[in-house]
Amino acid sequence: MSSLPTTTQDLKSGPTSRANIPIMFRKLFKTPRNLDFETAIWEMFNLIFKPRKAFRSFYYQRQTKHQWARDDPSFFILQIGLLTISSVVWSIVYGHSFGGFLKMMINMVFVDFFLFGFIVASLFWIILNRPMFKFRSAMESQVEWAYCFDVHCNAFLIIWVSLYFLQFILLPIINLHKWIGLFVGNTLYCFAFAHYFILTFYGYSQLAFLKNINFILFPSLAFAVIYLISLIGIDLSKTFSFYK
Repeated sequence: MSSLPTTTQDLKSGPTSRANIPIMFRKLFKTPRNLDFETAIWEMFNLIFKPRKAFRSFYYQRQTKHQWARDDPSFFILQIGLLTISSVVWSIVYGHSFGGFLKMMINMVFVDFFLFGFIVASLFWIILNRPMFKFRSAMESQVEWAYCFDVHCNAFLIIWVSLYFLQFILLPIINLHKWIGLFVGNTLYCFAFAHYFILTFYGYSQLAFLKNINFILFPSLAFAVIYLISLIGIDLSKTFSFYK
């Protein structure tokens, strides 16, 4: 991910300025011939295993394209596909009815991903556009909402890996013994949300005109404290699990 332009003129010439709808969403309804799924898969792999390398690549890619938010919906489409497949697999394994499957898919895709992402992206869009988070020489620069949602998409991938994929694989171990389930389940949940905000921090740290954004890491510290407290007997995986 690259830094946003630092002048109003540059902002107006950007690809997302001609409409309030992010260009990534608009391209969902166009021909799929130009979708770059290969790059999207590479981005996903590096976001999981080498996040710093992924964000450096985003930075140079955005510099060469002279834009900040994604214009290719391939990454977005793959995420929706992974969430949909997860809802199908969870429903089959746990014997949900068709109605139960629809409910799970709605929760995973529209509540967990879209609603949570809309709220988080909107909060950061409002907060980071305040003057106190910008250098004096870049007061006219604006953080685009599309970029905020883009950051959410990148960070949400670790939630999918931890809570939709690894939790499914480790459920036999989680159910093996109460303390083992407590430890493994709480580790997955706290790691997922703590790492979500770490990746979010990486995303906004690419914007050169922003300052004082270390507060984005505070939730990660909070989840570390919650994790330690939860080990005394609060089973987060059973409290927040969606497979039931």
